[in-house]
Parts: sequence; C-alpha cells; structure tokens
Amino acid sequence: MSAATEARTVSVEVGLSGGGTAQTEIGVTVQRPPAGKAGGEGLSRLAVLYYHGGGFLYGTRDDLPRPYVDRILGAGMALVAIDYPLCPESTLAQSIDASAQVLGRVVGGLLPELGCTGYVLFGRSAGAYLALMMAKRARNLSPELPRPHAVWDFYGYHDLTAPFFRETSAHYAKMAPISEEEAAVLCRGTGGALPTAPVSSAPVSARFALYAFARQTGRWGELLGLQDPDAARALSLSPADIAALPPIFITASTGDNDVPLRQSKALARAAPSASMHQVYYLEHDFDRDTSNPAGMEAYCLALDFLKQLEP
Repeated sequence: MSAATEARTVSVEVGLSGGGTAQTEIGVTVQRPPAGKAGGEGLSRLAVLYYHGGGFLYGTRDDLPRPYVDRILGAGMALVAIDYPLCPESTLAQSIDASAQVLGRVVGGLLPELGCTGYVLFGRSAGAYLALMMAKRARNLSPELPRPHAVWDFYGYHDLTAPFFRETSAHYAKMAPISEEEAAVLCRGTGGALPTAPVSSAPVSARFALYAFARQTGRWGELLGLQDPDAARALSLSPADIAALPPIFITASTGDNDVPLRQSKALARAAPSASMHQVYYLEHDFDRDTSNPAGMEAYCLALDFLKQLEP
C-alpha cells in the first residue's frame, strides 16, 4: 500500500519584528510509511522532522523531492515536514522561539500518535541551522519528552557571526540586480512598513528575489534581525552547545556558493559524534537535481548513519 499523507496545523504565538505577537497556524505535513512498515524493528520507531531551506526569507515545508521522501518512508520512518515563521516579518530569534513551541507540540502529541518513540531533526540549508537550534532547545523540553536521536545537517550553518551574513556575495552579484523598491514589495517590514502578520510559507517563485537582494547587498543578517553583533553571537551555537549535540550527519559540497564549506567542516570537527560526507564541485543544494546520483547517495548515507547508532 502507498504511504498516507495528511496536512495539519499547530497554533502558536509568533512575534513580529515590528512589535507585538500574533496567533499563527504553522503548517505541518505528516507522511506515514507504507502499511506493514510502521511499528517494526529499529528505524521504524523514528520520525524524521524536516525543516526546509530558503535563508529564512522564503520556502515551504513540502519542497523535499519525492525520491528522497520515498526513501525515508521506505525505511519505515514517518516524515513530518514543518513550516516556520519567515523574516523579515518576524526576526530570526522570534522564528526560533515559535519553532521551539511547535517542536514541543509535535514531540509531545503527534509522535506518540504515529507510534514513534524517537525522532531525527533534519534540515537543508537554513533548515539545517534550525534543526541544530531545535536540538539545542530540545534540552529545555519537558523531561518526559524524548530528545532528538540524531540531526541531519544538509549544507547548513551554525555560526551567524561569519562574514557571509553581512558581506556582498560575488555569486549573487553576477545575477540581475534586485532594487530596494523591488525587495520592498516582496515582504512586509521592508521599506518602512511595519509587519502586520507573520508569514510562515512563501514559495521560491514568490520570494527568492528577496534572498537574492539580501545577498547582493550584504543585508542578509539585517533582514534576519541580526544588526547587533551580540544578537548574531547569541543565535550561534557555542562550543558548549556543540558539545551537547546528539550525533550529526553532515553533507555539503565544495562548490557551494551560498554557505561556505568551512561551516560544515568546522561543525564536523567540533561535534562529539559526527559523520561528514563531502561532495565535489556541485551547487549549494546539490540534492535538488534528482537526476544526479550524488543526492540519493547522501540520503542513503544519512540512513546508514542512523543504523550505526546505538538503539
């Protein structure tokens, strides 16, 4: 039988970058493994909680290519894809706070319903950063709730004080320039208008230009609410945070033009239990091209990584 898919929402208070909060429905997509897989041995007791990429400026939870979804479900694991508040309507700090609320609801309510006793935090790019931050925040969950079994970090980052958050990107500078006025119409909170409602989902077709603008102008950190260096430092993983992380599978490409490869390599060296899979000469989100076997290889290695962990 085929896997079952269900769309849900989780209602949480989300902060606004212009001040105040708003009750917001955060979208969650639940995909159960095919009948006969759930409740079996080993991996089938785990759920994968997925966070999309998009630099916190765009993205939707259902962007994971189908072949990888099927591989995860075929391993007997449920897949739970979770949206989160985007910037600049909310600051990055507010997005993390809201995501922690959602994580508590998912772990405490949804996972038992799915028959899962553990979970893996999985993110791509910005979503990988969020997965790492949720691993940190999970330490503050109720003692009765399980902590993450592992983290899958696909071409993510963990140090927001790094120069690429505030410097012009040579890669994006080669693209057609996005003006201040064009960026202003893509979102609330830019060009002087205060945001009136959070945004938790924005397809690439609608807001990729905002990310391009951020990278062309070196204002990415500013749009995330990281004008203050202390704010960037507070939202980075400290050495103590890294030392407390669960086992991590990391993959990134030498040809990454969005996130420096050294972010992944530094985390792999510092984490107490990490496996680093490096690919060569491919783009940032190299798994987006499902015709290239490098993507599926990374997912197979991520699943093998879980098999190697102690139950």
